[in-house]
Amino acid sequence: MNQPSAPNDIRRDLVALLPKMRRFALALAGAAAEADDLVREACARAIQKSHHWKGEGRLESWLYSMVRSLWTDEAKKRKGMRDAAAEPGDDAFGKPAAMLVGMPEGLAASFLLVDVEGFTYAEAADILGIPVRVLTSRLCAARLRLAAIGVEATERRA
Repeated sequence: MNQPSAPNDIRRDLVALLPKMRRFALALAGAAAEADDLVREACARAIQKSHHWKGEGRLESWLYSMVRSLWTDEAKKRKGMRDAAAEPGDDAFGKPAAMLVGMPEGLAASFLLVDVEGFTYAEAADILGIPVRVLTSRLCAARLRLAAIGVEATERRA
């Protein structure tokens, strides 16, 4: 007989969200190894604190907030110093992801949450712990950077 899972057992949903969590962690961290560490720690913390998840709202938002919090804590430990570039030879994500990772801090995460993952401005701002007006500014800057990269590539081909 099938046993019903515990109401707060988020493991199945967590597994389904791993690729999205990794993309977000990579946008924050800029390096695949550091992103993987963030995701691993966030998953462990989410399972440990699953009793706090009440099933209200989006599980993704809770998990992304956890990843951001862990990343912020790590950044403080390193006194704000982080690797600025992706790991050499790591082409697993391709050129679009490399463009995102190369953006200044905050731009990539904002763009990813709104334009890739489909969060509203309010949800993304809440996840990142910033006001909506700051998110809007970051989105504008990220979109302009991506547009400029696209123009450069088109001009080189011509």
